[in-house]
Amino acid sequence: MASITINTNLASLTAQRNLSIATSGMNTAMERLTTGYRINSGKDDAAGSAVSTIMEAQISGYDVAESNGSMGLSLLDTSEGVLDIVNSYLQRIRDLTEQAANGTYGTNSMRAIRIEVEQRMNEINRLCSVIDFNGIQLLDGTSIASRSGNGINIQVGNNSGKANVINLEASLFNSAKCTALFVEHNEHSGGMGSWYTRVDASQTTSALQARINASVVEEYDYSEGYAAIVGSNYADGTITCITAICDAVYTDEATAREFLYYIDDAIENVTNRTSLIGAYMNRVESAVDAISVQKENIVSSNSSIKDADVAIESSNYLKFQILQQSAATLLSTANQQPSIALNLI
Repeated sequence: MASITINTNLASLTAQRNLSIATSGMNTAMERLTTGYRINSGKDDAAGSAVSTIMEAQISGYDVAESNGSMGLSLLDTSEGVLDIVNSYLQRIRDLTEQAANGTYGTNSMRAIRIEVEQRMNEINRLCSVIDFNGIQLLDGTSIASRSGNGINIQVGNNSGKANVINLEASLFNSAKCTALFVEHNEHSGGMGSWYTRVDASQTTSALQARINASVVEEYDYSEGYAAIVGSNYADGTITCITAICDAVYTDEATAREFLYYIDDAIENVTNRTSLIGAYMNRVESAVDAISVQKENIVSSNSSIKDADVAIESSNYLKFQILQQSAATLLSTANQQPSIALNLI
């Protein structure tokens, strides 16, 4: 049988406890509704919070990897755009050289052809010297990517290891200047690193196979493991390498005709590099697409763990709000119960 006491009000204590529970539940529902998250701290779900934290780190990493891939695509696109211009210049040089190989052109005509070819070669060199991407020289052969032979690595994954990297090979960043296209990487030149000069008509050596005696246009220092240009000269040092080749080629139809082989090799070099860039662009784009899919899956999984269900939390909020009001009303009633004892005195 329940007794009437003054010192201990059990009904009040029960009402207080239920009021506290209702208030806590309503506050939790309110927090989840305002933040949109079911887990706002470790106490909400310790295991879920740990898993969600790892997933959020992965999501952030995928964002960076996606950005890395996009930057790689921009780098390749920049290089391809300049190579397209170089290719168009080489094609024009070939057309002019084929004209010069025709015996119907006199001295003045050959001089006019020579002037345009020299200007176009100078422009190729200028473009290759100035084009860069975030400080990386793309086409003059001076970048670490080219000199080291390691190329550039595009980080397209969250972790270390080769599986998370796409390597853009060093050949993409080799020099596309006239020196490289017509000599260093040219099949017909033998890659000896020096320009060509004419020989006397009495000699049997092909005009473009006779090399400059005791003088190279660009000297190289291999002490650091790569070819570093340390000097440039032609004969007495007053004639540039482009002037030298134009002097050697655009003199008569025979030398112009022979030079067509060198131009074709140069065009093939640029075309192959452009094709390789296209292949790499497709690969990087595929990697970026894969990153997007992976990130989407992780985001979905993290959402199921961390995000709040608004419908459920709204119902919880209303439920605990009603319970809070009810508990508060009953607490007020329970607090009045000890006063009944006064009627017995």
